[in-house]
Amino acid sequence: MILIGVTGGIGSGKSTVCSLFEKKGNPIFFADIVAKEIINSNGVVLQEIIDSFGNQVLDSSKKLNRKILAEIVFENKKLLDELNAIVHPRVFESFEQWKKQLPSKCVYALIESALLFESGFFELLDYSLAVIANDDERIMRVTTRDSVSVEQVTARMKQQISTEELLELSDFQIQNNGMLTDLSSKVNFFHTLFCTLTSPKAIE
Repeated sequence: MILIGVTGGIGSGKSTVCSLFEKKGNPIFFADIVAKEIINSNGVVLQEIIDSFGNQVLDSSKKLNRKILAEIVFENKKLLDELNAIVHPRVFESFEQWKKQLPSKCVYALIESALLFESGFFELLDYSLAVIANDDERIMRVTTRDSVSVEQVTARMKQQISTEELLELSDFQIQNNGMLTDLSSKVNFFHTLFCTLTSPKAIE
């Protein structure tokens, strides 16, 4: 079995790509969702976040206000790195547990992560697939989806790894500026390809 990381900037459509792979029966570890669950449910993690960012990240009922936390960290890379240093080790632990439960007949599994390279997650995997889209398309998708301003989306994009870096770091890329049917055909191509690949680690 090989492990393939799927990544891409905000609005690139990596979740849509993963959903198409998932329909083919491939197991997917959604690292970003797991990270949110850890932040919301792990009391130790919550306390570490409060210790780092103060009570300003709590709402009136003493629960984490994710919107305020996001506003704080996405405007300051140092603080974003600090938050990631709290959460990422727990995500890696969850991934290792998830991997142990994969069926032996599984040919390949996917890991969706917005911070695949920044977090070092890619080092645990065999290959990486970057989902790429032009900036105008990404901004339109996110402003429509999240009801946020162009300025807010642009600020988040600046905090993320650039498209040029993704193209350089990733093993494979999917361009996602077109229709869903076009995207489906690209996923079909990579599904066939991934079924033929061997883990580089196994070769070593």
